[in-house]
Amino acid sequence: MRKSLIFLILAVSLSLISTADAQINAGSQDSTVIYTFKSVSAKPTGLFIAPFLGADFPLKTFSGNSKNALTYGARLEFASMSIYPLVLFGQYQFQNHKGLDAYKSLYYLNTMETKISSFGGGFYFLLNKYLKSNFTSPFLVGEVKFYNVKRILSPDIDIPDLKKSESKVIFAGGLGFTLYIFDIITSYNFAGEYSSLSIKTQFHFPLIKF
Repeated sequence: MRKSLIFLILAVSLSLISTADAQINAGSQDSTVIYTFKSVSAKPTGLFIAPFLGADFPLKTFSGNSKNALTYGARLEFASMSIYPLVLFGQYQFQNHKGLDAYKSLYYLNTMETKISSFGGGFYFLLNKYLKSNFTSPFLVGEVKFYNVKRILSPDIDIPDLKKSESKVIFAGGLGFTLYIFDIITSYNFAGEYSSLSIKTQFHFPLIKF
């Protein structure tokens, strides 16, 4: 499961990198194309929608009962030169972790799922102001999210220290890289018994430019 998720994300990312690289090479004979590439990735301004797809890898206690999961959602981003190098966003995310086979066998479970839906907000801190690059723009990311956790067990039994539902506020932080219209982001979710490492690829589409 983990290998297939990582392969999917890397395959999509490499495909887009190849496309962007071809555009950059084609623009090497046209200074206007190069300038446009820099301005889009370095200092975006406007309102953007950014759907994302990624993988979530459980850590600590979470890794003892659940498998990796596909995660998806979208962010609504606001960027303005008045708050540069900050970009603000709100987001919604969903993921469904299947139970580990060994854990299910231990408690004679036929089915175990941990469904996590979350919404919240955060910021990107663009580092291109300090680290100059023509190819990519690194950035830091910080998030505050409200987790709504529901567990489905079959048969429906009580397991010590395993909550069937819970809501909590969690924090996340990480590092990302922007290339043309998409990002690759790695972040750590500080979520107690639901702590995890996430890798996402997201795409930016302008709704309003200013």
